[in-house]
Amino acid sequence: MKGLRVNIYKPHYGDRSNGGISSKAGKATLVPSADFPGVPEIFEAGEDAPAIALVKRNIGGEYLTAYPIGEDGTVDNAGRMFGGCYVSTSDSRFPAKYPVPLHDRKEW
Repeated sequence: MKGLRVNIYKPHYGDRSNGGISSKAGKATLVPSADFPGVPEIFEAGEDAPAIALVKRNIGGEYLTAYPIGEDGTVDNAGRMFGGCYVSTSDSRFPAKYPVPLHDRKEW
């Protein structure tokens, strides 16, 4: 799986992802998704930069959320929540104008 390399920005108080991808890596690989099929496929995802996807949500207005990609290659958003980290990059091909919240925390 290939995509665009992004940074994971962690809060000063440390990781609160409860074992999510942000607790194990400082970078992620943004892969194409249904909402953003034009993401360039440049870098290979791996343990040091796990695969994530951006999803458009509409709850009181449209906003973006980043979710990990599961073992089966689909967006793993079941039971996921915000753990305090954001993803972004200075690469102009990043599809957002602002850092996007990474929902990689899971309670179980």
